Amino acid sequence: MRINIALPVMNEESALEDSVRKIAGMAASFLPDDDVVIVICDNGSDDRTGEIGKRLAADIGSVRYLRLAERGKGLAIRRAWKLLEADVYVFMDIDLATDLGALPELVRTAADCGGLAVGSRFHRASRATRSLGRKTASLAYRRLLRAAFGTKVNDAPCGFKAATDEVVSNVVPFVRDDHWFFDTELVIRAERAGYSIREIPIVWRERPLPGRRSKVNVPKLALEYLCKIVDLKKRLR
Repeated sequence: MRINIALPVMNEESALEDSVRKIAGMAASFLPDDDVVIVICDNGSDDRTGEIGKRLAADIGSVRYLRLAERGKGLAIRRAWKLLEADVYVFMDIDLATDLGALPELVRTAADCGGLAVGSRFHRASRATRSLGRKTASLAYRRLLRAAFGTKVNDAPCGFKAATDEVVSNVVPFVRDDHWFFDTELVIRAERAGYSIREIPIVWRERPLPGRRSKVNVPKLALEYLCKIVDLKKRLR
């Protein structure tokens, strides 16, 4: 099975090398019979991310480096997925807040259901460690999505997902958002299109890494998400 793992990054010089080597090691150990390619998609970094990414691509056979001038998580994912055809397409956040032990199950679940597999911090078998503020915001967001779209998915924004080639071909072209809302819009559109979506348990923890500052401005992002939910609801009508 061909697997394309997209790693959207921007100014991640402190986390990039360690995370990529861990992902490559996990893939070699637990997906040994699969053709796994890891695509570092650098969307507008102005630190040493590019230098490190190119070196990793030269050192590790399964790693590719792609540079974009534009910024946007969703844009980086879709460009990375277009770089190489696959049977299952994955993306994850570079901080590896989700334990990589769930990667094989994520891939298998997507392939088995023929749709989308989503890591869920709300799965009853999951273990998620995060601040009260983030947990409260996440619960509120889940309720808002259910009210707006009737979605049955509990953790749409979790940055640990896998999709089949059919979903990537038939759903991703209709996903308009190129930023953080890409995760949610992908889930909503796949669900509306009738694809099976399965949530898997994960071990998740906030990982403040040395020299790395979170790019998420929670109040600003919350307002942005609200506007995007309203816009998506209008477009889906």
